[in-house]
Amino acid sequence: MNAGILLFLAVVLAPLVIGIALLLTARRLKKYWAKILTGLAGSASLMAAAFYLFGMGPYVWALHLESKWRPANPQTKSDLEAKLSGYSTRDIPPAQSEWGHNHKLEPGERMTRYSLLGAPLDVVFTPDDRIVTIYTSYE
Repeated sequence: MNAGILLFLAVVLAPLVIGIALLLTARRLKKYWAKILTGLAGSASLMAAAFYLFGMGPYVWALHLESKWRPANPQTKSDLEAKLSGYSTRDIPPAQSEWGHNHKLEPGERMTRYSLLGAPLDVVFTPDDRIVTIYTSYE
């Protein structure tokens, strides 16, 4: 498993488990102030887990998919799309690409953006769907 994914899981799971434990513990405490403080700490921990999950999830998923398609060295659109999931696609001009903005398209070529909640993957294709180059904007 990718080290980035393991780190992501640790960053999400640790606050999640701690938050649940604190909330369960707060219910059993006798002193009112201890219940409130423990409950607030548990809630804050759960919010931190949610922030990491929703804020970093797309980036980690993009890295995970990259660990699958990069070693496969895709040569065509269908080769690449067999390794991708969860992405939306649209054709863009190179000027909209973060890393490929200086790429000059040859006649018939097009740049397609595969996007997963802010983690774009920009790919230049020939007219017969062969890959010219790939720009991973989330690097």
